Amino acid sequence: MNNHANLNLKGELAHCLVKRLYGQTNKRDATKQIGQHIRRLERAQKRAETEHVNLNIDDTMEQDLDIRYQLSNSRKHPVNIYTYVRENQHDPAFKGFIPKLKDHLLGHLLNRGYDGDTYGEVTEETIHINYTTYDVRHDADTINPQTYPDIMVKSPETGLHAQPFWYARVIGIFHASVSSCHPEVTERSTHRMDFLWVRWFGVEPGRYRHGFRYARLPKIGFVESTDEYAFTFLDPAQVIRGSHLIPAFSEGWTSALLQATKSVARVLNPEEESDWVNFYVNM
Repeated sequence: MNNHANLNLKGELAHCLVKRLYGQTNKRDATKQIGQHIRRLERAQKRAETEHVNLNIDDTMEQDLDIRYQLSNSRKHPVNIYTYVRENQHDPAFKGFIPKLKDHLLGHLLNRGYDGDTYGEVTEETIHINYTTYDVRHDADTINPQTYPDIMVKSPETGLHAQPFWYARVIGIFHASVSSCHPEVTERSTHRMDFLWVRWFGVEPGRYRHGFRYARLPKIGFVESTDEYAFTFLDPAQVIRGSHLIPAFSEGWTSALLQATKSVARVLNPEEESDWVNFYVNM
């Protein structure tokens, strides 16, 4: 009886997976596309098991492509932010961590517009970013600081040489229960808030030009850690999608952008003591 129940459960789960993956196809030769998606999931799972990477995926969270992003309600990995900051007080990435976080959360409560710079316990997660592809299909990127941390957002810049997009590396993905006694906050109840802790990239300064006219990819590099806004917090709803960045191998490494031998900001390899000077944005 138990074996029969287990088989039924596995069959239902497989059916749900196929339905979910069908929604990510363009409905042409769907069987082949579903098979490709399944093979990608299997490869990702094998990689996670091999590298012992904790993907923090909540299996109970069904994918809904009609919303901007999805973040699990799980509280499996709580983080006390005061302890977290105290344990990393010599890491430049944590400079102004709590004031910046408070400013971001208060700005959200006050419905302040995003201007690119500012606006207990939290829980660390991965996040699914839903977007529409160039061929008008639904797709989603799973952002994980350990495996796929780079994102793009719409730039608030204006003017002749304004950049259309900004890029950042996600250091942490969190949700928290937040309340405020600020006099301008009318709603006193506790709110759930989702936020990303990011390290920003900046465009390559100087005469570098990119685009189809110049046959060059956009080139970016990390903002120096001494900049007040090198590390800030970001509303996940601002994220357009994940971004694929290619190191500019010929330009080498530098420790000048983040002067710390070890930093949590180097999420892809915490043992590294330097960063790539620049990256190309794959298009």
